[in-house]
Amino acid sequence: MSPHGAAIRRLSPDCTAVLCEPGSADGRKMTEEQHRQAAAKLARVWSTIGFEPFQHGVHFLDCHLQRPLDLLAERQQEFTALCRSWSAQHGPR
Repeated sequence: MSPHGAAIRRLSPDCTAVLCEPGSADGRKMTEEQHRQAAAKLARVWSTIGFEPFQHGVHFLDCHLQRPLDLLAERQQEFTALCRSWSAQHGPR
């Protein structure tokens, strides 16, 4: 599960909603095109855990809906399967 997904799962019982807006995490300057491409990639990732476009590049997640919890559970299952696959290929020999 992504760090965002884990944080949202822990916080959601006490939160009504979560809003996210893409930006540079490390302070790097980006061109408008780079920012647009990064925002589009983030939007695709965020949608996998239930975020929906809201307005002006902001994405919204209603923490009281079952769908985000189901999506987070699916992402956790995918992550667990990926870890098992990696361990099977790179484990002790």
